[in-house]
Amino acid sequence: MFRKFFWITRAPGVALGLLILCNLLLTLDNANLSITRIWLDIEIPDPELSLISALLGLALLVPHDVGRSDWARWLLGGVFFGFWILVGATMVGYYHQLSNGDFATDLPVPFCFFVWVILLFEFSRISWCETREPRMPPPARFFFNSVVALASFFLLISAHLVTFGRTDFRRPADAAVILGAKVYDDGSVSRALKDRLVTGIELYRQGLVSYLVMSGGTGKNGFSEPRQMASYATKVGGVPAERILLDEGGINTAQSARNCGRIAREHGFKTYLTVSQYFHCARVKMIFERNGSSCYTVPTCSNEEVRAAGALTRDTFFLLREAVAFPFYFLYYR
Repeated sequence: MFRKFFWITRAPGVALGLLILCNLLLTLDNANLSITRIWLDIEIPDPELSLISALLGLALLVPHDVGRSDWARWLLGGVFFGFWILVGATMVGYYHQLSNGDFATDLPVPFCFFVWVILLFEFSRISWCETREPRMPPPARFFFNSVVALASFFLLISAHLVTFGRTDFRRPADAAVILGAKVYDDGSVSRALKDRLVTGIELYRQGLVSYLVMSGGTGKNGFSEPRQMASYATKVGGVPAERILLDEGGINTAQSARNCGRIAREHGFKTYLTVSQYFHCARVKMIFERNGSSCYTVPTCSNEEVRAAGALTRDTFFLLREAVAFPFYFLYYR
């Protein structure tokens, strides 16, 4: 029974190892590309932090049969236990910041918690799980393990998207970037876009930002998303027109990040708050910072009308899409 349980938890360990080693390859090219701190936030700069974490990545990928020799069991067990302590310290830091009000969340479970649990299971596996002759033939076993590890990889990414996205990092900043979404043929804004606008207007009214940057493109119906967003903010939100800046070239998140970087340089902005749905926030944070913009993400407000309209189904679809988009941008967008 315990052996089967440990094999179920083995796949997330392999997925974590792959993520750590992929991160190392990027970090060696450019230390600013590292995402190690999403699960291990200690006072060591990159690329040194990613190099140290690579030790764990390699340990997670060691085959179980190899790790059952006495010397390997002690070595791997020591690595897993050591990083388990370090990740636990990161988790303590998270709850300390949460208690200090540095951010707010309706899901107080950090991504490092999942890593902490994986390491606990990996330490237990290498310490107590005995090796047995596999029942599957090698080709079938390789295919099955590959599929399960790949699925675990995307589940791990989804866990980061959800835990990070449900965290509200609002604080004083120079401006809030409201990312565009669909505008209907009659010129009205979609529910997703309205949600973003309501949140952005709230940040302005709270005095956290002095400007709102509307970033988007022009739809097939000819309506400019930023102009319709600005119209909504002035007419419904009461935001003065002179406090709204338009980026009409933000046809996707990457282009919005580039354009907002230019706007920040032109206006002397140091820090942005970026507003989008929760599943989008992690990728927004990564892309904006890779463009040199310091930003904190603010997930949109949810309302009963959106929930009643089937938001759960839509959110699940977009979460799955982001689970694919995030690793793609992580690897290829620099």
